[in-house]
Amino acid sequence: MLRLFAFLSTRLARRKISLRVSVTTFMLSTYNSIMWAALKTFAVLSVLAAASPVPARAGNNSSPCPQIRFTGKAKIALNDMEIRLVCGDPHTEGWGQIPFNQAERFLRAFLQQRGYQEPRFYPGRDILMVDPGGKIRVESFIVTGLPPEINPRKLRKIKGQFLTPKLLDTAKGALLGSLRNRGYACPVIEMRGNGTTGEVLAEVKSGGLYHFDHINAQKTADVAPKIFYRYEAFKRGQRFDSRLLDLTAQRTMADSLFLNTYFDVSCSTGGMAITERIVPGKPQLYKLGIGFDTEGLFIGKAQWKDSRIEARGHSMEALIYASFREQSAIADFRYFMGPASRLYLMPKLTLTRQNEPQYESIRSEFALLPALSWDNRSLRGEFSAGPALEYVNTIRGLGPAKDGYVAFQTRLELRHHLFEYYAGEPRTGWRVTFKSQSQVAGLVSSITAHRLGLQGEHLWNLGGYDPPLLVLATRYLGQTTLVKNALLSAGKLPLDMRFFMGGDSNLRGAELNDVPADSAGLLTTIYDGVELRLGDVLPYGVQPLIFVDALMAGRSSFQLDPNVYWSPGLGLRWNSPIGSLRTTLARGIVWRRDPSAEVLLIPRWQFFLSLGKEF
Repeated sequence: MLRLFAFLSTRLARRKISLRVSVTTFMLSTYNSIMWAALKTFAVLSVLAAASPVPARAGNNSSPCPQIRFTGKAKIALNDMEIRLVCGDPHTEGWGQIPFNQAERFLRAFLQQRGYQEPRFYPGRDILMVDPGGKIRVESFIVTGLPPEINPRKLRKIKGQFLTPKLLDTAKGALLGSLRNRGYACPVIEMRGNGTTGEVLAEVKSGGLYHFDHINAQKTADVAPKIFYRYEAFKRGQRFDSRLLDLTAQRTMADSLFLNTYFDVSCSTGGMAITERIVPGKPQLYKLGIGFDTEGLFIGKAQWKDSRIEARGHSMEALIYASFREQSAIADFRYFMGPASRLYLMPKLTLTRQNEPQYESIRSEFALLPALSWDNRSLRGEFSAGPALEYVNTIRGLGPAKDGYVAFQTRLELRHHLFEYYAGEPRTGWRVTFKSQSQVAGLVSSITAHRLGLQGEHLWNLGGYDPPLLVLATRYLGQTTLVKNALLSAGKLPLDMRFFMGGDSNLRGAELNDVPADSAGLLTTIYDGVELRLGDVLPYGVQPLIFVDALMAGRSSFQLDPNVYWSPGLGLRWNSPIGSLRTTLARGIVWRRDPSAEVLLIPRWQFFLSLGKEF
C-alpha cells in the first residue's frame, strides 16, 4: 500500500508543470480532483496501517503543528485529516515526517478550497512559513459559446463569491443545467479561474439539440416493462429536458414503485442514449411522521402502501391522520386496466371526524371512482368521476344527524410539469383543480344539492434567475353550493356542502374555519391571495415574504355580500433539513362597503407557524 502512494506521489511530481498554480491563470477543478485522489488514498492507508484509533490533533489558527506556521491575520483552521496530510502522523508507517515540498502541495490545495488562490511559502530549516494572502472574489463571469436563448447573467451566486474549486463546479453545474433543460443534452464545458484578476471563464460547446426518442428500459421480474409509460412526464419527439427525466423518476419513487429510479444519459458520435436504472426494494412501504402547527397543534401521520401488486403494478394504500381538530383514515385500491394503461378503477373508503368550535361531526364515505391520468409536453392531467355512498352524523351544530345518501363526485386537475418538479422549492408553474359533488332527492337522498369548486395557484420566478431572486405567487378559490336556503335552515344540508373560511390555506388574518363563527356556514365564497417571497439571498436560506389575502362570501347560492375581508401580512420561510418551515403574522381587516350587511370577521392579528406546508 505504501508503494501505491509512492507511485501516486511520483506521478504528481512528474506532472508538476500542469499542476502548479501560476500567478495569472489556474485550473482549480483539475488540481482539486488530483488532490482528492491523494486524500482518498491516504484515508485507505490510515485505516489499514493503524491497529488502534489515531488520536485527533486539533490545530490552532496560526500553527496546525510545530513545523507549519501561518502568518498574517487570516484565521486558517485545518481539519484532522488535513493536519495529518501536512504535518504527518507518527502512528502511520511512512507518514511520521512530511517533506516541505509535499506539504506545500497539499496546503496549496486546501487553501484554494477556502478561497486563498495566491498563497506564498517560505521553507526554512525546521519550519515552513505560509502566507495565505487574501481571499479572491469572482469579479467577472465570462461565458463563450452559449446558445442565444441562454443568458449567463441570470445565473446568480457566482459573481462576488469567493473563487474556489467548489464555486467553479457550481458554475459549471448551473451552465450544464441551463443547457440540458433546453434540449442540449450533450454539452462540453471547460472552466478556468484567474487567481489574480478574479475572472472566471467558461468555454461552452453546446452540441446539437436532442429530442426524446427511444429509452432503454431496465427489465425487472416484479413488474411489466411497459409500466413505466404511466409515469413518463414527456412525449416521444419532444425536445430533451433533463428535468422531465428527473420528474419521471420522482413519480415512480413517490408511488413507491421502486426504492430508487434514475436515468443515465450517454453521448457519443452516434448520438444520445437514455437508459433507465432502477434499484428494487421491498414492495411494501411504511411511513410514520409527526409535526406541529398552530392550527392543529400536534400532528401525526402513518402510511402503509403496496405498489407492486401483480405485474401490472396495482397499488393499495392506507393513511391515518390525526390532529387536535381532525382525525381521518383513508384506504384505497388502484386497479389498472393494463401494464401501460393510465386508466384505473379506484375503490376508496374514507372516515373523518372534525371538531371545530362551531360544530362536531363524523363522516364516512365509500366511493367507486374510474380514473384516468395523462401527460402532454407541458402538463399532467388527472380526472376521476363516480358514485359515492356517504354517511354523516352531526354531533354538535347545524346539520343532519345520522343521515345517509348517494352522491356523484367529479375531480379534474391540471398541473404544469415545472410546478410538480419544483414542489419542494416552489418557484414556477401552476395547478388548477375543479371539483363537484351532487346529490338528488329520491336517489337515496332527501335533498337536491350541487357543490361546485374551482381552485388554483400560479408561481412566477421574476426575472428568470437561477436560483430565484423573487418569487411571485397567487392562489385563488371560487366555490358555491346550489341548494334551497330553506333546506339549510332546516339543518338538512351536510357540513361538507357548506364552507368555512380562515386559516393558513386562505384568509391568513383569521383563525382556522372561523369565517363565519356560527355553524350555518357559507354557500358562496371567492378568495384570492398574492404573495411575494425573497429567494435564495439571505444567509441560511431564510426567505422573507409579504402577502395580502382577500375574501368575499355569501349565505346564498351564487350570491356574495358586499363586504370585503382583507388580510395583509408578512412572514418567513426556511427550507430546513426536515421540511419547509413557514411562519406568518397577518391582520384581519373588514372593508364595510354596506354598513347594513352582516360582518363575518372580527378584526385582529393572527399568528401561524407550520412545518412542511408550502404556498
